[in-house]
Amino acid sequence: MGSDFYTDAFAADVARVRDPAWAEPDSKDTATVRARLDALADELADQLSTRVRDLPAAAPEGAHLVVRDAGDWQLARLRALREIRTVAERLADRTVAAAGIRGAGYPQLGDAWAITRQGARKKWPDAVSAMSPPPAGQEPRTTLDAFGGSVELSWHGAEGGWWWIGEGADGATAESAITHDTKEQAAADAGAFLQQHTRLASNGDPQ
Repeated sequence: MGSDFYTDAFAADVARVRDPAWAEPDSKDTATVRARLDALADELADQLSTRVRDLPAAAPEGAHLVVRDAGDWQLARLRALREIRTVAERLADRTVAAAGIRGAGYPQLGDAWAITRQGARKKWPDAVSAMSPPPAGQEPRTTLDAFGGSVELSWHGAEGGWWWIGEGADGATAESAITHDTKEQAAADAGAFLQQHTRLASNGDPQ
């Protein structure tokens, strides 16, 4: 691969978080992962099992495979699986931190871990940089005028979502109670506020 491959355009593309970032694993992928984890759990269980450790040096080759039928070996395997889970969680934490530094937001982190954005925010509260940019092609601030009022939609990098603040035609002011996953959701929430706070005519009907 020549040096011409690494152009400014290539660097800019690498710096941008793709959407979608991954393809969903299919049944073949899942089967492959399961087979490898099964083998890893067996190997670690053999290392942890006191029964395997106590096998005499003169035990025939493959004796450790026979003792895998013992209930205590299964307990050792369970402990091995718990260790694998702990390591996987730690690796996930490290990966989340790396993704956050590189521009991923809580909506993307939540999708990747199959939880909500709020769940990702709670699980990894410091993962997303406050300076993280909005999704590609979207300005960090937008003004929405409707029903005689106005709101400002803004991207909150630390929250990984969209938020709004504004004033209705009747003078009522408010701000978003939560951050939203998309600008469209924030705009819909803000629009509902503006619609509820239109200026009233003298007969009491909304203008």
